[in-house]
Amino acid sequence: MKPAVKPATDQPALHRRKLLSAAGTTGALAAAATLLATRQGATDATVGATPQQEPQQGGGYQLTAHVQRYYQTTKV
Repeated sequence: MKPAVKPATDQPALHRRKLLSAAGTTGALAAAATLLATRQGATDATVGATPQQEPQQGGGYQLTAHVQRYYQTTKV
């Protein structure tokens, strides 16, 4: 009779799972910290900002040669 084969230990798989779990948690915390910092920065920037007035005559969008070339490239 053949000797019984011992099952491989789950130690490497368990270690890998813990590592991936820790990496996922770290990534989520970093994303949350970035989001909170961005929100805080946005509110600070808008507190002291004065509303911009629209230009009296024209301004804003201008159809330039560069823009017209872009439109030519998008045609099918």
